[in-house]
Amino acid sequence: MLKPTKTHELYDLALYDRKNMPVVAYGSAGTGKTYGAIGRAVSWLETNRKSRVVIARPNVSFADTNGFLPGTEREKLEPWIRPLQQNFIEHGIGIRHQEDLEKNHRLQYYMLEHIQGLTWDDSLIIVDECQNMSFEQIKVLVTRVGEYSKLVLCGDIAQTSPLFKNSGLARFIDMVGRYNLPVHTIHFTVDDVLRSETCKMFIQAFEEEEHDRSI
Repeated sequence: MLKPTKTHELYDLALYDRKNMPVVAYGSAGTGKTYGAIGRAVSWLETNRKSRVVIARPNVSFADTNGFLPGTEREKLEPWIRPLQQNFIEHGIGIRHQEDLEKNHRLQYYMLEHIQGLTWDDSLIIVDECQNMSFEQIKVLVTRVGEYSKLVLCGDIAQTSPLFKNSGLARFIDMVGRYNLPVHTIHFTVDDVLRSETCKMFIQAFEEEEHDRSI
């Protein structure tokens, strides 16, 4: 893993903010947006700062190869939560510990289509892959936030699934700025990539290629 940057320091401060201001972390892949949020989740679970961690992720893969997934709601979630489980493992929370947290309702995973009508109080709410959400889905999600809860939205507009072109994340970020809402907005660039030098090299090349083709 590469060395954290000033942007990561700002992100960590935004995550720790005791006023529970929402956080939107967006930008290049491999910059540790989800990793940082899961790290804060682990810390708050261990110190009981929040009664639970809620994690939601849109059921949109980058390519339509999965088809209909049979099984229970939890089984259908399995392919989408594996990257999140890996983040917990990297922060010292193994699968068995994660299962115990789920059984005790301290760690909860949700499909976006099943959140309407819910209220999440005293929770850290992490939403991953927000670039694959519509503006209406984001509206429904952010209005689930109850008292004493912290919301963290993570996404990379450049990675929007070709099957889901109407990403609401860019519009949401624009709305936050236009109305000067009290939201921490953290923009990660290729300079903030942590995953590896190889990852950084390819992301920079792809971003430059896409920019050149758009001119």
